[in-house]
Amino acid sequence: MADGSGEIDIKALPKMVRWYSPAHLVSTGWRSIVSELFGQYADQRIMQATIDGFAPEIMKTVVGRYNYSDLRALGDGNTVWVDYIADLGDGFDSTFAMASLVSQPQITLDGVGSLPAAKLLIMGGDQVYPFPTRTEYRERFAMPYTTALPPAPDGSWRRLLFVLPGNHDWYDGLSSFDHMFCKARFGHAAENRIGGWLCPQHRSYFAIRLPHNWWIWGADIQLAQYLDAGQILYFEGVAEAMKQHPTEAPKLILCTAEPSWNYDKDEKLQGEDNLSTITKIATDAGARIAAVVAGDLHHYSRYFSKETGASFFTAGGGGAYFSPTHYLQDERRVAWGGKKLNLNLRCKIEDGKPTNEPSCWPTRAKSRRLSLSTLGFPFRNYGFAVALGVIYWVMIWMFATTPVNGTAVGLTLIQDPNFHWWPGIFMLAPLAAATNVILGIWCLILWAVLYGYADGAWGNKARVVLGTLHWMAHIAMMIALYYAVSYFSFWLVDTVWPQAREMLQNLELKSSPDVRELLRTIVIFPVTMIFLGGIGAGFVWGAYLTISCLMGLHCDQAFASMGIPDFKNFLRMKVEPNKLTIYPIGLRRTPRRWAWRKSKDRGFGDATGPAIVPARPLRPALIEGPIEIRVGDLKRREPQQPTAAVV
Repeated sequence: MADGSGEIDIKALPKMVRWYSPAHLVSTGWRSIVSELFGQYADQRIMQATIDGFAPEIMKTVVGRYNYSDLRALGDGNTVWVDYIADLGDGFDSTFAMASLVSQPQITLDGVGSLPAAKLLIMGGDQVYPFPTRTEYRERFAMPYTTALPPAPDGSWRRLLFVLPGNHDWYDGLSSFDHMFCKARFGHAAENRIGGWLCPQHRSYFAIRLPHNWWIWGADIQLAQYLDAGQILYFEGVAEAMKQHPTEAPKLILCTAEPSWNYDKDEKLQGEDNLSTITKIATDAGARIAAVVAGDLHHYSRYFSKETGASFFTAGGGGAYFSPTHYLQDERRVAWGGKKLNLNLRCKIEDGKPTNEPSCWPTRAKSRRLSLSTLGFPFRNYGFAVALGVIYWVMIWMFATTPVNGTAVGLTLIQDPNFHWWPGIFMLAPLAAATNVILGIWCLILWAVLYGYADGAWGNKARVVLGTLHWMAHIAMMIALYYAVSYFSFWLVDTVWPQAREMLQNLELKSSPDVRELLRTIVIFPVTMIFLGGIGAGFVWGAYLTISCLMGLHCDQAFASMGIPDFKNFLRMKVEPNKLTIYPIGLRRTPRRWAWRKSKDRGFGDATGPAIVPARPLRPALIEGPIEIRVGDLKRREPQQPTAAVV
């Protein structure tokens, strides 16, 4: 963001999204509903294909648009370098750190030396958080990348950029994404630049042709729903073009918006066979698929298939909050070209040799330790915690004033010296809820919300148990806080009452026990209960997330609450005639806001380099590998035999 003089105000740059902000939660819920409806009844992909055209003579041009098979276009000698990054546009610090790495002329890594910059960058989804408005795209995505790689001295573009939409890009029905990246469809390809990047896209999916019949496909699966008819027709046309190479069989790098191999989905979901559908189109054309790459999960991991020789990468470390790795399973199965593949996570490569260690970063042990930080939930998400405190206060007020056997529950708890607190709570609480209909309704609503929030990965019965335990923990915390806050309010009134009584007398106001009780119940108790209750409620919420995440549940929600900007990653790929080498590059720690400096004698948009630099050099490192995928080791799909007719 720039100040009035046109220079960047570092302090005003976007911070990490507060995912548990009450306003954000309400807005997210509404936008999710709208996007689901919009995605079903106004699919932007159909509009893109319709404007682009379906006629056979047009499709010949469409499928051959992104033809960079001439080594002079993107090549470096006999090779082509390609970068892949996903899940960016959250906080400026982490997003700009990664933009700076991919923009550098070269990256030097221990063990492999210097890697030249890639002339082609693929973004794998979720280019902006939390919502894909044009303003958010400009501030959270375009500004960091323009600052990291300004245009060339003559104002021309330096590198190519292709972009896939993720679920966050789809929250407005892909409207802002289409405006940002697909202007080429309207004849404005030369103008569609983001700093030194040129985006020549026409649709939200693409097929890029590289030298030696290598291809990169990017598939748009909408909100994990389905591949539309226009997209299938497009890739079928591309597959036909792949087969026409006179000497070399097609080789493919497939990019998709989500790592479906990491998700357990209901078989009835439409999106389950997206990966199988797109791979079948490619393998039917005789393509060898070397790698499948996805984002969506904000960490690095890699599965390997012995059956095909392909690697399945999750590399969602472009700038969004870090998500854990400890819940990843060693063995997975994935739909692939009409059959099932077995995938293995224990395939980490060190010193050029495979090991039996899990290929994920950070390690599972480190991920578990980081999950314990969720216990600080109320201090990182104070807005959400205070909102919970308000709910606590309302429910406790109804609970304390409910008469049971002629006496208010609150008086029983506070004034009866023979009251056995913990056993009594679980007798009085349901009795009060049964007596007070409104309180009972509030309790049911709270249970329904917590049940809906509970992770359903283990089935509906486990979800009921999780929701109920979470609900009971909140009820117990409410009553415990009522007990503590009530005694505190009595003590505080007794302590300050002499001064309050003198003040009332000076103001010629009548001081009476009623005024004293009014001070306690209307002022001291609500204020204390809301803010102290917020801490207690936030702690219960954080403890629930921590315990659940250690069991492999609610991990994304737990780490979203912390907003960890570290453990970022991207892939740098070296494409050679008969080999693909992938370098997973990680950044252990991203600079914080105070660690950025304006470049000396350089302003925003200066072509000589970035306008902002870190106070200390970034220290990228190789996560594993490098991973060498030789074309000869990849398994082709056996051609299907026609089914004999039954007479």
